Amino acid sequence: MSIRDRLTKGLSLVLSSIGQTFTRPYFWTHSDLEGFSTKAGVDLSHSKALSIVSYYSAVTLISQTIAQLPLILYRRMEPRGKERAFNHQLYSLLHDEPNEFMTARTFRETLQGHLLTWGNAFAEIDWDLSGPVPVVNALYPLRPDRMRLELQNDQLVYFYQTADGEHRLLSFQVLHIPGFGYDGLIGYDPRTLHREALGLTKATEEFGARFFGSGASMSGALTRPVGAQRLSENSLKMLRESFSKMHSGLSNTHRVAILEDGMTYTSIGVPPENAQFLETRKFQRGEVASIFHVPLHMIGDLEHATFTNIEHQGIEFVTYCLGPWLRAWESEIHRKLIAPTEKRSLFAEFLVDGLLRGDTQARYQAYSVGRQWGWLSANDVRERENMNPIDGGDEYMVPLNMMPAGMELPVPTEKALTLKADTSVARRRAAVRRAAVAETHLPRFNEAAQKVVAYESRSVRKAVKTHLSTKDSMTFDVWLSEFYEKDVRAYIIKNMTPVMRALADSVLALASDEAGTKPSEDEAKLKAYIEDFARRYAEVHKSQAIEASKADDPETAMLDMLAQWDEVAAHKIASAETVGLSNAVAGIAFAAAGYKVYTWYAIGAESCPICQEMDGVKVTTLKPPLHEGCVCQIGL
Repeated sequence: MSIRDRLTKGLSLVLSSIGQTFTRPYFWTHSDLEGFSTKAGVDLSHSKALSIVSYYSAVTLISQTIAQLPLILYRRMEPRGKERAFNHQLYSLLHDEPNEFMTARTFRETLQGHLLTWGNAFAEIDWDLSGPVPVVNALYPLRPDRMRLELQNDQLVYFYQTADGEHRLLSFQVLHIPGFGYDGLIGYDPRTLHREALGLTKATEEFGARFFGSGASMSGALTRPVGAQRLSENSLKMLRESFSKMHSGLSNTHRVAILEDGMTYTSIGVPPENAQFLETRKFQRGEVASIFHVPLHMIGDLEHATFTNIEHQGIEFVTYCLGPWLRAWESEIHRKLIAPTEKRSLFAEFLVDGLLRGDTQARYQAYSVGRQWGWLSANDVRERENMNPIDGGDEYMVPLNMMPAGMELPVPTEKALTLKADTSVARRRAAVRRAAVAETHLPRFNEAAQKVVAYESRSVRKAVKTHLSTKDSMTFDVWLSEFYEKDVRAYIIKNMTPVMRALADSVLALASDEAGTKPSEDEAKLKAYIEDFARRYAEVHKSQAIEASKADDPETAMLDMLAQWDEVAAHKIASAETVGLSNAVAGIAFAAAGYKVYTWYAIGAESCPICQEMDGVKVTTLKPPLHEGCVCQIGL
């Protein structure tokens, strides 16, 4: 069926949930409601209201600005953070193409225009109810002037007028964004509420047009001397027509008039400045701007805009004008388009960062502060400036003299020191201090590890449903291998590198001081350690997953394994890697100073018997942790 046929004949939609079938035209022929009279003497229909320059400017400014903002579907991450839900069907619907006839930009511009001019925006939700989970196929805008609402048995019901009659839509079939209204169900029409202000604005425009169209400088009366013979009706008509032809209209302004038979011209027009014409037009422009909370400079009035305040006015536009509308869109999308089972994990949000950017100097100062205090990386800054990422740009930096509030110096607390006579007290204390520093990094390691485990768990759960639910274990094993060889390793390196680098910097300074040298980080060895950790993690978890997939009930075995990972994997990673990395970095510092043999120090009065036996032993390559829970350190 051609697009033209679908537009004219409509498309049949079967709603199995309510057993109703109807033919729905995609779009209704554009028509306008009859206008109503205003005290200013003009009729004000929707089309006439849009012909008011300031009204049209405000409506299109807000609509087009919201239309150009990216609308992103996000998935919440644990314990915090978010990521784009690229694979979700709703992502492309909101971000790219809500239906086969228009882009997302056009769709949002249309609905926001309806919202501003009618007080309500409606779109039909085309649901696919054939599968186990309802899916939104498309969104189609509906004209507000063809919609009426009723509350029936505590259910909000929508009735939409089309070419073939009125159709009944239930609440779940309509995306409805209301404007301001007292009942919370339907928004008020701004044109109706502010009819007199808009009517006066329209009247001043029409007055100006008629004023100049009639000849602004020749308005007046022609008079003849007293006692002159009276002109016939035909002569009067010819005189009026000829004079009007020569002097009416803007193009004939200031032409010289030639008068006969003693006639004189007397001006009787009221000058625009005497009637406060320009002041009235300025005031009405401000009235229209206040209806929509739009800064005056954005609809053409720069009288009160300066270089010092125009940036702040732009920020106020985003905060106080666009902000409430964006929130209304996001809330209704979350309420109507996201399935109940996904409401806790999914949400839609507009990106407004581009509108809030200050001038170059202000942005760079803000980036500098963010980089210095550790909440922005180089790639975070480059992304905000629309630049590509760079290698190593995900590193977060903080001042070297910073430590958690209330903390004086890392000292052993619960893990008391067991002294032995054959070792140096000072060197043992140095090893204990490094262990204490490593322990302070546990929370950040745990947080980064939780992100890794959450990402891994989500991906594997989805693959289990895709492959194992259909008993296709062969394709599942192939997927597992590719997933762990590529995706998991890359994700670990991206998320664990910042926290590992921070711990490495702290330990390197202490270990170098022990060795009597200046800190000199071996970037290649640190990078190799992180890549080796990613490889070790991926291999262990891949082996466990493959083993679980071979069970008699592979789907249940996999889900049990994932539940166990969710509970304990992150803590195990954090505990092991803070110890392992701190010892690896200490070994790098000692080797750089020329040491080839190290001393094993058992940390803690209750360390295991094996570690107690290792205490004071000289080692060359062996480094803690020796087992799960081991917190020993190497030293000099």
